[in-house]
Formats: sequence, C-alpha cells, structure tokens
Amino acid sequence: MVFRHHFPEFAELYDQRYAKEFGLFHLPRITRVAQKFLRCGDYTQGVARIKCTNPECPFEFFRPFSCKGFYLCPSCSQKRTLLFAEYLDQQLLLTLPHRQFVFSIPKALRVFFRHDQRLFSEISSLIFSLITDFYQAAARLTIRSAAVVAYQPFGDLLRFNSHWHALILEGGFDAEGQFVETHRMLSPAGHRAVSS
Repeated sequence: MVFRHHFPEFAELYDQRYAKEFGLFHLPRITRVAQKFLRCGDYTQGVARIKCTNPECPFEFFRPFSCKGFYLCPSCSQKRTLLFAEYLDQQLLLTLPHRQFVFSIPKALRVFFRHDQRLFSEISSLIFSLITDFYQAAARLTIRSAAVVAYQPFGDLLRFNSHWHALILEGGFDAEGQFVETHRMLSPAGHRAVSS
C-alpha cells in the first residue's frame, strides 16, 4: 500500500520540504489518525461478534473495528458524513426555508489561512454575524436566526482553497416567536409569516 510505505517519510520531511509552500500542520495529530487508518478494518486488531437476537436464528458474524478517521478514511468519512446529514435533517433543522451558500476569499488572502487554521472559526463567526445583521436591517426589528457553517480548506484535486459552506435559515424569529421570512422582509407588504 502506497500510504503505508510512504507516509512515515512524508511526515518526517514535511516541515523541511513542504511546509513553506503548503502550510504548517499539527503532524503528530495527523500521524495518529494515519496510524488508526492503517489498522481500519484489520481483523488482527480486534473484532466485534454480531449475532441475531432471535434465539431461533443461528446467523452471526465478526466485524473488524473501524478507525473513525474523518476525511482520511473513505469508508469512515462517508459514514460520518451520512450520519451528520441525517442528524441535520431529523433533529437540528427546523421545517422552515433554508438556503445554502458558499463563501470564498480572494487568493491573495488564502496564504494566511494556510498558516493559521484558527482563522477559519473567526470567519465562520463573521459569516453568521453578517447574515444576521442583514436580516435584522431588512426586517427593521431584532430577530434571531440560525446557521450551520463548515469550512473546507481544499477544492478540486485537493488544491488549497479556503471556503465555507453555510446552511442558513432564510429569516429569523422576532420577540413574539413569529418567523420572519427573508422575501417578506424585502417586501413592502409586511414581515409577518408563520408562527413557530
């Protein structure tokens, strides 16, 4: 396996050869995730015995442990992504209109994000603040909105490209608990929409 044979050398030489161009990363943490990934699905690293609860059913099998490595492991990452989407759909998001946005920054500024990952959370807060300020200005009253904002440091072919995906409630709740929709905010007819 290419990853198994070449990752240790890559990690050892990263700061010297690649950090200046691609940015500094917390290699000990990445190395721990990589080591778990190499053991993912390996029956020699432990298994769970799964048996049908029906006493008349003889079916049973063994399943190796997974690494739960988000992004690095294709299998575990896909499972985590699907579980997160299910959580958003069934437990978190309200049955109200939402809009999906992608926010990007100029290429000239991306170098700062390559070397300081903490900036991603600051921009996430800024995005939510800008949207909330716009909604309140449009509605001409104080409303509470909500958003799910996630940053992604790469784009096509894993090239570095700082951007944010945001799922934003299209409006907000006023002091009386009424939901104010975005399109009604911009309409002269009024802002009342639906009850919460």
